[in-house]
Amino acid sequence: MAILVLSGKGGVGKTLISCNIALAMRDRGLQTGLLDADFSASNSGYFLDLKGKPMELSREEFHPIDYDGMELFSISLLMGDRGVSMTGDQYGQLLRDSIEETDWKAKYLVVDCPAGIGDEFKVLGKVFADSLLGSVIVFQPAHVLDARKVLQLHKDLEMPILGLIENMSYFQVGEERMDIFGGSVADALGQEYGVPVFGKIPLSMDIRRQIEKKDPLLTGEFAVPINNAVDAIAQAKPIRPGFLTKLKEMLKGNVVKLVVEIVLSINKEVDVSAIQRKYGYPGGMIVRLNIMDNDLEHNITQADYQSHIITQADWIIQDGKLIVLDSKQGKYAVDAQIDLTPDAVKWAYLGNKKMANGDVYTFRDAQRLGHIKFYGRKTMPMAAFLMRDVFTELGRNEAVIARLKPFLEAL
Repeated sequence: MAILVLSGKGGVGKTLISCNIALAMRDRGLQTGLLDADFSASNSGYFLDLKGKPMELSREEFHPIDYDGMELFSISLLMGDRGVSMTGDQYGQLLRDSIEETDWKAKYLVVDCPAGIGDEFKVLGKVFADSLLGSVIVFQPAHVLDARKVLQLHKDLEMPILGLIENMSYFQVGEERMDIFGGSVADALGQEYGVPVFGKIPLSMDIRRQIEKKDPLLTGEFAVPINNAVDAIAQAKPIRPGFLTKLKEMLKGNVVKLVVEIVLSINKEVDVSAIQRKYGYPGGMIVRLNIMDNDLEHNITQADYQSHIITQADWIIQDGKLIVLDSKQGKYAVDAQIDLTPDAVKWAYLGNKKMANGDVYTFRDAQRLGHIKFYGRKTMPMAAFLMRDVFTELGRNEAVIARLKPFLEAL
């Protein structure tokens, strides 16, 4: 059963809270593991003494270390203090491996998540679809807008929230209390979103001195929010969240907007007729574009195929334009079909994915790696090369990519 410890922004003390929740659960006799899932900015070694405790790998399976009765997986156990730079798909695969290909014995897994709500958030949601107890959201008063984004996303996706912890809430010096990062917003946020507030943890030199000694376990009044969180975790039950369906609906909405914007941009910016002449592709042929789920297995059965389609569009290439057909107009024969994943579009247009040889991912790579697949009649090869070149030509237009960027980043 999984507990996600999340924040909308880095530097709010999420790892401190994650370590404390896991250690407190261990001290209550609960079989607990801690997954430091912030691979590119792992700092569990700053809080816990990991020296001389390497993690083992046997038969392609990770073995978490035993940290004083608590299981622990941290990339720093493999890489030391060296930074790790990964592409989005590499990160997602390592995240899956750290959960599914790791010999966890723990009944509860506390996941110290990367800051923000990017691709890794989606991966965690899918991996823990049947075992998620909920999220503990950590924030500080200065970052209330980021906390709201995380809370609103959870609500939109019907994702369970265990409660809130406001860290660095205030600074106490003698009798004087100072709101260094602004006044507390925890109670107002809890009331606004209808979620429990586990408590507020101040800035404290005592906490800092503990951390410097690799002894992060909070005690006394500092531990009250942690104990409240553990109480809620112990009583929580896994809920198969509706957020997977919601996530797909949200993705579909973004993909539909992107496809519309791409078609408009192609017709305005790309000389389709010149590419037609290059490949001898006749006008009047119908091309079907299927945007497929990124998790599509290429050997799925035909019965499963439809469930992997996010959205579908049919085009006629005519007079140098892509004319979108309305399926309500009746049935028609499709001459060529293109299956394409959202990641292929995003990577090719944003240029943020590198191949093993250092080259930037392109639509040619997508075709070679099976991220684009083509089917059809005799004209299919012509349609395949034509559409690949159309997409590529569009990607060379910086103004168009700037316009598409918000849609691409939302995928």
